[in-house]
Amino acid sequence: MTMFLLLATIILLPALAALIASRARSDEAARRVALAGAAANLLLALVPLALSRGAAVAIDAIGPAAPLVGARLRLGLDGYTVALLPLLNFLLLALLAAGPRAALDRRTIAALLATCSAILGVYCAADLALLAVAWVAALLPGERLVARRGAEDRILRRIYRIFLIGGTAPLVLAFGAIAVMGARRGAALPFDVEELARVGVPEAWQSPLFALIAIAVLMRMAAVPFHGWLPVLLERGPLGVTVLLAEMQVGACVLVRVVMPLLPEGCAANMPILAGLGLFSALHGSVLALTQTDLRRMLGYLVASQKGLVILGIAAMTPLSLSGALLQSFASSIAITGVAMVVWALEARTGTADTRELGGLVARTPRMAAFFFLLVCAAIGFPGALSFVSEDLLLHGILHVHPAPSILMLGATALNGITMFRAFQRTFLGPLPRGALGPRPAVRVEPLLFRERAVLLSILGLTVALGVAPSRLLALHEPVVQRVLAGVSHGPGGAPLDRHR
Repeated sequence: MTMFLLLATIILLPALAALIASRARSDEAARRVALAGAAANLLLALVPLALSRGAAVAIDAIGPAAPLVGARLRLGLDGYTVALLPLLNFLLLALLAAGPRAALDRRTIAALLATCSAILGVYCAADLALLAVAWVAALLPGERLVARRGAEDRILRRIYRIFLIGGTAPLVLAFGAIAVMGARRGAALPFDVEELARVGVPEAWQSPLFALIAIAVLMRMAAVPFHGWLPVLLERGPLGVTVLLAEMQVGACVLVRVVMPLLPEGCAANMPILAGLGLFSALHGSVLALTQTDLRRMLGYLVASQKGLVILGIAAMTPLSLSGALLQSFASSIAITGVAMVVWALEARTGTADTRELGGLVARTPRMAAFFFLLVCAAIGFPGALSFVSEDLLLHGILHVHPAPSILMLGATALNGITMFRAFQRTFLGPLPRGALGPRPAVRVEPLLFRERAVLLSILGLTVALGVAPSRLLALHEPVVQRVLAGVSHGPGGAPLDRHR
């Protein structure tokens, strides 16, 4: 019960801070409340990680039951999610501490906190009902923010509604169907993931259920053909909330902790399709990112490309590819958040994120240019960064099983590198374009503030520290990888799967 209270506090503390911040007298007061709540939650989130002394992490916290609906509040962590709690809280604290003051009003701050709270619920949920509630709740704060801009940008609101419905309805429907089948098979708690894994899901239903959940996951991970929302939302929507919604661990968490344990036959039959979509998404995102002139929109396609690599690594279902995918989701979140924060700071100073209206900024903002360059290197997998280790694992995990996709994966990574370095060149090098449309000329661009420098340095330091010494993360992920692949190979009850049935 002590661990349940700890995990419940970690989930609910940002929501409580959001409630207080939304009722604060001023934006500055709301920011102070949010910073205090995020910092306290980061410290709390480090406790489960500190308690995971061995590699085989398995934290199971059972709370009160709800017998009327056949569910109970059950929270749990494994070697993957135990590290995601402090990571998400760290990124939340970074966005609140270094985000432009003009962009962080009370409503936006409350939405950031509420979104973080719901995502933490996804990471901790070991019950399908709780997971579905948290999955849906993570999208609602952003919808409220976008709805307030509905009169100004109807396209943004329409796209977000499609994202909200398409990313939630299939998952909720699939979870409800799994619970009904579990109850018919004698599950005392038909929403409990462990109980459902014990009784199993009928094989005839596994492929349709896999397809439903895959639609929701692909929508959330901005994979083709459900990718259109992310570039638009990053370009036009609230950047801080979108960065949290773009966290690729949410979709990976559902695949690894729910789909693969509960639908092993469905995974064995349909993961090649998911792998193909992941590879195509990686290539599609990298090609479209190369053609963009707006830094925000370019970042959207870059994130979609990175998510495609994660999907490919999970769907390949080899130990190295799965380990690389989990590590890549971790590494990309850190580096991409850093790049997004530099773009956010640049836009706040120049009034634009269009590279056609920028240029020559390195003379006035050398530190901003340096952070952008270094974080770009971290995002595309330069040696010394965590993404270098994750991409190496991904490549080796796919190469021996699917040589052709591994070559195409290298092509997508190379295109992402070209995109990012060209964006750096157009934004910070060369002269200011004649007749630039930005409302503020480059000579008036202010340098990074101390709080911005401190946060960006922390992000850069984290990705380098983990890249130099990734053994701890790999040790945490190893039992998760072994458990997931063993479950897919043998199915419920340990019976070997006949993949030719």
